[in-house]
Amino acid sequence: MQQPPQIPTSQNHTHLFGVFFAFLGFSSFAIGDTGYKWLMQGHPFFTILFVGSIIAVSSMLAYVPIGGGIKLLKTSVPKLQISRALVITAQFLLSIYSIRYLPLPLFYTLAFTAPFMSAVLGMIFLKERVSKNNWVAIIVGLCGVCVALKPWTSLMGHSFDYNIVAICGIICASVFLATSQILARLIGQKSNDSGFTTAFYPIFCVLIISGFLVISGGNIDTVFALNHTEYLIVGFAAFCGISGNVFLAIGFAKAPPALAAPFHYTQIIWAIIFGTLIFNDPIDAPMIMGAILVISSGVYLITHKIHSAKQVADEPAITQI
Repeated sequence: MQQPPQIPTSQNHTHLFGVFFAFLGFSSFAIGDTGYKWLMQGHPFFTILFVGSIIAVSSMLAYVPIGGGIKLLKTSVPKLQISRALVITAQFLLSIYSIRYLPLPLFYTLAFTAPFMSAVLGMIFLKERVSKNNWVAIIVGLCGVCVALKPWTSLMGHSFDYNIVAICGIICASVFLATSQILARLIGQKSNDSGFTTAFYPIFCVLIISGFLVISGGNIDTVFALNHTEYLIVGFAAFCGISGNVFLAIGFAKAPPALAAPFHYTQIIWAIIFGTLIFNDPIDAPMIMGAILVISSGVYLITHKIHSAKQVADEPAITQI
């Protein structure tokens, strides 16, 4: 009987290294999200975003002189980069708004619908083929969302448990995230822009928009209303966002997407831990069951590649901000 080809030990080590950094990257995002949620319990939404983006952009600009100079900020596809920056800004604003009003486990369960959106958008705009099995996975994942939301409670005469606007916000954010991934693939196909360049523009766009809203609303005084501890938490959350992108860039450079990407779903573990310990978020059986269905479907879609080998090779490392 023919033996399966052996994977070199050095390649195994490289893949393990990549998986570890992918786990660090997704965990960093979860920790940063928790920091933003905690801060927004007592401060205006746009104030926290403005302060956080000031810290993030300042940190990235400080890196430019030692990381390769002004060329790090140059792009050969400005229209695509600007489009992606606007899309990710919308995704980020909706996500941060929604995380304020939803339990963390439910928030991530709804956010994990992004692979389903990406599959549909890839079929429409990139002419990528979606197999019957992948369609089944998408439907199962959407059923998981319904289970987690428990819509039947309102039919039984009980009030619906969750903020409808926040639910719509995070679902729309998933659509924007999927759109940003499509744009990222186009950027990867049409340019040699670095991961730093692709990460910088959306963060800078958040700074401009949140700053405009804070200043035009006459709320600039709220920027100085945080205490020292809260400034440190904002800075730490911004650092988590930057480091998350760096870790993911390393992880996806060292490990195949099918190995690294499923670690996105480890965020639900952090959501349960932080949600229970910090926010006293309620966790029930339908939420857990829905999360399992969504995660299983998402992992299937990621590991059973929807797009062609060329598209996978062209996809840049950083696809989340």
